[in-house]
Amino acid sequence: MAEDVLALMIYTNYEEQNLILPKSTPIEKIKLSRKEFATYIVCDTTKYRRQFGTKAVKKTLSIPEWLNDAAIKENINFSQVLQEALKEKLNVG
Repeated sequence: MAEDVLALMIYTNYEEQNLILPKSTPIEKIKLSRKEFATYIVCDTTKYRRQFGTKAVKKTLSIPEWLNDAAIKENINFSQVLQEALKEKLNVG
């Protein structure tokens, strides 16, 4: 869960506000008591944005009229179908 917390903090408190991350303290310079330990946490904010980012981006596309008519007749949600197809094609989410 440390990775999730770190990704959330970096993304929301720095990247979304275009702020520069402070320089990290080298692990060997962190002062610890006898019962404490320090460890590295791998953090990929790109992965986090992909999983939890909800900002929608409008796209304009063209499809054949007959395909549009058939999809409308079946009450197909174009946005959802496009999202599902893109995720499958890109092997994400």
